[in-house]
Amino acid sequence: MPTADHEPDGQMHHREFEELYRLEDFYWWFIGRRQFVAQLIRTYLLPTSDGREPVILDAGCGTGGTMKALASLGQIHGADIAPIALQYSRKRGFHNLTCCRTEHLAYRDCSVDAVTSCDVLEHIRDDRHALREIFRVLRPGGILVATLPAHPFLWSEHDRALAHVRRYTRREIIAKLQDTGYRIEKLTAAVVLMFPPILAVRLLQRLRLKSTEHPDTDLQILPPIMNSTLIRILSFETWCSRWFNWPIGTSFALVARKPTDSVQTHSST
Repeated sequence: MPTADHEPDGQMHHREFEELYRLEDFYWWFIGRRQFVAQLIRTYLLPTSDGREPVILDAGCGTGGTMKALASLGQIHGADIAPIALQYSRKRGFHNLTCCRTEHLAYRDCSVDAVTSCDVLEHIRDDRHALREIFRVLRPGGILVATLPAHPFLWSEHDRALAHVRRYTRREIIAKLQDTGYRIEKLTAAVVLMFPPILAVRLLQRLRLKSTEHPDTDLQILPPIMNSTLIRILSFETWCSRWFNWPIGTSFALVARKPTDSVQTHSST
């Protein structure tokens, strides 16, 4: 389980964590994302061989919204580079928390049954290193459940405000997962029905002058009826994804499994 390992603060500013904590409980994007992640965990996480409660690590846990959604599914742990993020997670009642980078997880080899990574890898320059590190801490047969921003052509001020390094293509995701040794079990687009209006907004943003010094996110408080409608739309998409993979959306969601015959090749941190 966790070992002592502390890293300096990450690239996101304190104001982004404060906004995240405030929005996670009601904002359509966050509710829809964690519903999808919870469904993928329920569907793809195998029962433990000895009947124990599975260990689920949220790598890059932020302010704890995803951990809250997964609390009934196993023994929940969180890791984040930012001490302030862990402070907010503690406010949600979580205490199995470790301050560390996803590229250097403070967990022993083969100690975790599932890792969730919700819009985290796009912040990491060496994301292959992070994928290898997640692979290391997963038990054979364990799964990575991740969400990622899709399509470089959607790059915007929003990405810069959130300190993204990249947006992903489907081909890039597949290559990086396979190179690391994962077996891909699901790769689908997400936030599908909102793709046309979001694309239109991003294109319009490019036509106006904007500050390069203080970029802003696209997170805007919506009227309650619009917010609840978008939540229902994402719930419908999540339900449909049980039977097929969506072809295009603003994000990707994936499940990648560590093969049961994997030989551990990385030393523990």
